[in-house]
Amino acid sequence: MEEKQSWDWSTGSKEIPVKEWESRFNWVEEPCISPDGESVASIVNIDEMAFGICVNGELWDGEHEKAWSLKALPDNRFAACVCQDDEWGLVVDGRPWSNTFDFIWDLKTTPDGSHIGIAFQRDMEYGMAVDDRPWEDAYENITGMALSLGGTSAAVVQVDAMAAADVDTFAGGLFSVAVDGAAGKERFVNAWDICFDRTGTSHAFAVRYDRETYGIAVEDNVWESRFQAVWRPMFCNGGLVAPVRTDGKWTVYKDDRRFWDSGYENVWRLAGNEASGDIAAIIAPAFGRWSVALNGRPWSSTWDTMVRDVCFSRSGNSLVAVFKDKGAWGLARDDRAWQSAWDKIFTPQISPDGSVVAVCAEKQGEYFTVANDRVIAGPYRFMADPVIGPDNDRILVKGIENGIYKREVTAL
Repeated sequence: MEEKQSWDWSTGSKEIPVKEWESRFNWVEEPCISPDGESVASIVNIDEMAFGICVNGELWDGEHEKAWSLKALPDNRFAACVCQDDEWGLVVDGRPWSNTFDFIWDLKTTPDGSHIGIAFQRDMEYGMAVDDRPWEDAYENITGMALSLGGTSAAVVQVDAMAAADVDTFAGGLFSVAVDGAAGKERFVNAWDICFDRTGTSHAFAVRYDRETYGIAVEDNVWESRFQAVWRPMFCNGGLVAPVRTDGKWTVYKDDRRFWDSGYENVWRLAGNEASGDIAAIIAPAFGRWSVALNGRPWSSTWDTMVRDVCFSRSGNSLVAVFKDKGAWGLARDDRAWQSAWDKIFTPQISPDGSVVAVCAEKQGEYFTVANDRVIAGPYRFMADPVIGPDNDRILVKGIENGIYKREVTAL
């Protein structure tokens, strides 16, 4: 989010009353807050079968029979799926798309907010639409939708029909991956976890050949190696890496060759860093224990329930993981766990140089902003993810307390 340089980073508070919305409307759904903190929005019920989108106390033009999946986009706009006259469409900052469908779901956006994609159903066929342009070809089934950084869309699609209980046709392979609506030539028993490279010109995905055999495909080219199971592949450092299970252990392959020497009970959710060339993953070093491996080397710390997230700073100087242990959630940076424990921890935010880690955390129904293991704001009754300032010396805090939405810039 390079544009955050232009945001208001002066230390202080801005407030918007939101409690009063409850007296204006029949009901108000969960709030949604823009990344820059300047706007708060909610889906509101105006009347029977009449819904609207309220932003900073003002309603967008138009009423809808239904509305759902309100999201704040990275460029500070809002988008929502809406229905009118039994047709579904997308409305972005109050402006509806020209195309409508029988149903839409899975609203996605690129990291800069410049491209928006949805999955749709129309006349009992399925496809994707990006920036108000539906695929020309639609399919009998669709799943696993993905959007590249440049707005290229892809999904797993069923390319051949199958009668009920026709196991032979199913075993022969019904599924392919369609990119911008054009299906690949190869057919698989199943496919999932599509990923794109940074240019959006190459894509890869996990495939299943039969009941016991799995593999990795890059466009229509499949790796020669076959595996007992695979997880989501990832393009990184000029190659394709993937967690795979072979000979009863999980490890990482790169470009169809073994990349990590170590084997684990599980390996999943790879994270890569282009600046440092490092690759990390969530691992199970032993049954019932979870940790993180960096370039195949496990951290010394382990936890009993799970590791949910693993992510690098942009520079690659810091590696952060969110874990659950002994019934509580925690955060670790570079194999050192924070002292604080929480009922919930949300998505961590990391400064580019890795010096600051900030996160929204919840305890006993109250929300706090925590930076480098120190509570800097809270409690609130609702809170959005914090944002680290461009100079790494301030945190943008966004939360609701006593019916007031507050945007606060706090110095570290």
